[in-house]
Amino acid sequence: MEAVLEYDSPFETYKRLFDFNDDACYALDLNGNFKLFNDAAVELTGYTKAEALTMSLFTLFTDDFLENSLKGFERLMQGKQERIFSCITHKNGSKVDLDITAIPIYHQEQVFGIVGVARDITEKNKLKTFLNRQNHVLEMIATGAPFITVLDKINYLVEDLSEGVTCSILLADQNKTGFIIGSAPSLTHEYRTSFNEIAIGYNPEQAFKKGVSSSNSSDDFWWENHKDKALVHGLKACWSAPVFDNQDELLAIFVCYYDEERTPTKLEKLIIEKAVHLTSLGIQHYYAEEKINFMAFHDDLTGLPNRRLFDENVNIAIKLYKKEPKKMFGLMYFDLDRFKQINESLGQNIGDLLLKEVAHRLQGCMEGNNVVYRWGGDEFILFLDDISKEEVDTIANKILEVLSKPFFIKGQEIYLTPGIGISLFPPDGDNLDELLRKADSAMYQAKKQGRNTYQFFNPLLDHQTREKLDLENQLRKALVKKEFSLHYQPIIDLSTNQISAVEALIRWNHTKRGNIPPDQFIPIAEETGMILTIGEWVLRTACTQMKEWQEAGLQVPTISVNISIRQFYQPNLVTMISQILTETNLNPSCLTIEITESMTMDVEAATDVLYDLKKLGVNISIDDFGTGYSSFSYLRKFPIDHLKIDKTFIRDIAKSKEDENIATSILLMAQKLGLKVIAEGVETNEQLGVLRENQCNKAQGFLFSKPISSDDLRELLTNLSI
Repeated sequence: MEAVLEYDSPFETYKRLFDFNDDACYALDLNGNFKLFNDAAVELTGYTKAEALTMSLFTLFTDDFLENSLKGFERLMQGKQERIFSCITHKNGSKVDLDITAIPIYHQEQVFGIVGVARDITEKNKLKTFLNRQNHVLEMIATGAPFITVLDKINYLVEDLSEGVTCSILLADQNKTGFIIGSAPSLTHEYRTSFNEIAIGYNPEQAFKKGVSSSNSSDDFWWENHKDKALVHGLKACWSAPVFDNQDELLAIFVCYYDEERTPTKLEKLIIEKAVHLTSLGIQHYYAEEKINFMAFHDDLTGLPNRRLFDENVNIAIKLYKKEPKKMFGLMYFDLDRFKQINESLGQNIGDLLLKEVAHRLQGCMEGNNVVYRWGGDEFILFLDDISKEEVDTIANKILEVLSKPFFIKGQEIYLTPGIGISLFPPDGDNLDELLRKADSAMYQAKKQGRNTYQFFNPLLDHQTREKLDLENQLRKALVKKEFSLHYQPIIDLSTNQISAVEALIRWNHTKRGNIPPDQFIPIAEETGMILTIGEWVLRTACTQMKEWQEAGLQVPTISVNISIRQFYQPNLVTMISQILTETNLNPSCLTIEITESMTMDVEAATDVLYDLKKLGVNISIDDFGTGYSSFSYLRKFPIDHLKIDKTFIRDIAKSKEDENIATSILLMAQKLGLKVIAEGVETNEQLGVLRENQCNKAQGFLFSKPISSDDLRELLTNLSI
């Protein structure tokens, strides 16, 4: 090979050109050995010029690119220009992607060697790879891949594009003072477990907000609480970067562990930066989706599961329990007594805070798989899993106890009581609608028993409730169908033995059920508010009838009409009565308005209404006197004309000294106040005798006449003789 020296001159020509080139330049002989190697090539490969001039280019190629590179070299030897994309191993062991442009060198018309220029495209290739795989991750996010799978994919992406790195994503807790491992697919299970057990050894604020770089975990104080565990698992260095959302709120930290003592390269830092952004997009998407799902299935005020989630969960439970007939679950449905009044008097803000506190207390009563749901408004429902009736009793009593304690809301002391209804699966039904209906029915029965109690579903009581509901529906149609009528019971003046008045009493003659007693439908009318419409009809009908009697020459001095507490306090009561009197052209003195004693509990309000009525010129009578709450002293303030002694005191007046004393006391008090007294429910001559002896003014009852129709009253007026 004496020709080598002869060929030095052409290489020297290229050497002078290479020395001033910023790109890595080299020259090869026909065997692929380096003959020239500039400074840029030294930096690219890590080998000195002296080392390179003893090496072959082919020793640098990685195995997966060697075959392709050799084929390119063969084409160069054939005199062709080549562009080769290849990969070599740097002296430090890292991989370097190259874009090589090479041409053959000719001497005496023969290929003498090869010169080439190599450009490092590692960063370009890795970023291109990152972009392609990033698009795949974004597609996974968009199509709803599992959250952890997406985080794992991001970790694998960084690990594949970096040397000797293991990645993890630590999700920040709500207080931003700690974290949990969200994804660490390449870390050992032992290390992940131990990491969760170790408190943060460094300042969490700095770690989260600024990131932490630890190139040597054996003597870095940042790793004080972690280094022993980390070193055992071959983790010798660490790099972390914070992950923020669009509002700069911390979401996570992205952590890279290295198997040697070093910091990330410039390219690795760039990849980590892009991975952090990708992680932020992923976490924000899933957190937003989680929030949307939470909002869809949870109450926004209390945070409790809502009715929608209740329906789903209980329907699932029903399917499971049907396969295990020996097991039972319970539904506990209730609302809060007087919550509407609390809300209206103290304000909705107080009401909302109160509901949140109720929800908190209820959650404290839940154990195991038991769940409390907010049904809506002040209504809650509890699902009690795999439970016995005795255990339901225990929980119900616990809830009553917990809610009986005062609530302190913005300086307000508030007391609450619930009415709780309970249904059980399978005894009370095999579907959700049936169970809910029966729990609601049981709650209604609990409220009838009084506040702060609970009631299991009872078929007998449920039947009564259904009967009541049906009666309510029929009652709503009764006026339109003209099923109501009035009967009249005479009131006798005991000094003249003549009829001094009649009391109008409503009767309901149902087309199918026949006569329905007032004590069955009047409470329903009161409860539903229908009493206002019915009461107006009674007043108008009574006044119309009274006017007809007068025009027929019948001597009926006055007609008495009972009004309910709802009527008494309706704003247009006086106006409505005045209009009816005008319509019927009835003198107000011919009408007596009867109220019950309990209506006068609010003395101030009752006094105003009574004086407004008195201004119309009507008479006023207090019915059922002795059974209510009025103080005798208040009677002096009321512009009333009559007191009616309740029939419960008249029933045994001739047999019971106590009842006689009560009746005579009322009579004496009324006489001193200048009031007339009417005794109700007089059925025997003995009763009448006692009343006469004590100078009772008037009486009514079956002794004289039962309530009768207007036609029968006409006949009675002709034949009655006392």
